Amino acid sequence: MAEVESRRDGAVLTITLNRPDVLNALNGAAQTALAAALEQGRDPTVRAVVLTGAGRGFCVGQDLQEFQSGASDVAERLRDGFNQQVLAIRRLEKPVLAVVNGPAAGAGLSLALACDVLIASDEASFVPAFIGIGLVPDAGGTWFARRLLGASRAFEWFTTGRRLTAAEALQWGLVSEVVTAAELGRRAAEVAELFAAMPTRAVWETKRLFDAAETATLAEQLESEAWTQAELVRTSDFSEGVAAFLEKRDAAFTGQAVEAVHPVRLVVHDDLRRWRLTVFLRFLLALPHLFLATAWLYLALPVAVVNWVIVLARGTAPSGLHAWNARFLRYWTHVQAYAWLISDPFPGFRGWYGTYPVDLEIAPRRAQARWKTLLRLPLAIPAYVLSAVLATVLQVLAVIVWFIALAIGRTPKGMRDLMAYCLRYNAQMYAYLLLLTDRYPTLASGSGFQFEEG
Repeated sequence: MAEVESRRDGAVLTITLNRPDVLNALNGAAQTALAAALEQGRDPTVRAVVLTGAGRGFCVGQDLQEFQSGASDVAERLRDGFNQQVLAIRRLEKPVLAVVNGPAAGAGLSLALACDVLIASDEASFVPAFIGIGLVPDAGGTWFARRLLGASRAFEWFTTGRRLTAAEALQWGLVSEVVTAAELGRRAAEVAELFAAMPTRAVWETKRLFDAAETATLAEQLESEAWTQAELVRTSDFSEGVAAFLEKRDAAFTGQAVEAVHPVRLVVHDDLRRWRLTVFLRFLLALPHLFLATAWLYLALPVAVVNWVIVLARGTAPSGLHAWNARFLRYWTHVQAYAWLISDPFPGFRGWYGTYPVDLEIAPRRAQARWKTLLRLPLAIPAYVLSAVLATVLQVLAVIVWFIALAIGRTPKGMRDLMAYCLRYNAQMYAYLLLLTDRYPTLASGSGFQFEEG
């Protein structure tokens, strides 16, 4: 029996946590299976995702049986397990519906709150069980509960461990609707199909904007809305929506986005502010990252050779190697952005998407032309030469920006954008060499960028 089951119904992907004997508590194997299922949700033909549980429970969080041998690695378990699932849900560029069929407790409650829409059975319950075993909420529970309920009510709920019924959760605004257990499956399918028929890109951008609003200033949010609107008016769904309105008919949305100039895109959330002390010490502060990035690069070289042989034989990279190379390139991008003052926060050491203001969005793996794979190195020579030139430009600009940032505590937007352009081209060049894509690096900007600062 699979720990997690996935089922496609048209454009809807249903993910079912399948450990009913323990109310779908998640162990290591189930975490791995859930991560793989959420990865399936990235398929562009999937336009809505449903997350639910088998049997009489939704999910009661971590399987505590795994801690019988000791809990010293709990932080690492969270980082590699629930934290990644929550981030994956928020990154899915489509609506995610939590269909809560029974108890949602502990980190299982956090999983439910991470979803975009919650539909509950009248037999569901919501229990922040952490305090009962002497722990704090995790898996984003504090972030989501505070956002949904406000600080005072969220604090009272999580520190008392009070069990909420489905009716109380509806009254509090945690769930969108409550139906009988017998009607839950039918109603969930109706709502999922409703969302799957919507303009998927507009739904995703709305989701992204609400998340960004948590930390953005009004000016930054206004700019993000303006930039996003300018992108969406170029989609076929906008044209279809306007035509349907004028013709007084129902719109037939496809969910297709504007075709990107390149499958590797630089996303910039930087606010241009710079802390003078860390600017002054930037090179010294960046040294641990530069050493790790160099070591990772030496490891990536033999991995790239193995990947080249496999792609040449099969026409596509293994999913594991694609993900590993993507993390390396993303981490390298984070380090470069920090070292060359394109962004200010100190980056993490793991290369996860969504963890740094200057990030790299890499499309899922696709089939690659074998002749391009065979000749990849000679084909890459012109791009490599141009990349070296742009790297020099980036470094010269960084020296100039260093003095400016020390003086005024900010990076001029035009200079930051030019440095980001250089970084984006270099990232696309390395993506081409690492067989993350067979699309040649492009000098065009277009949707190869996404700027979201004020």
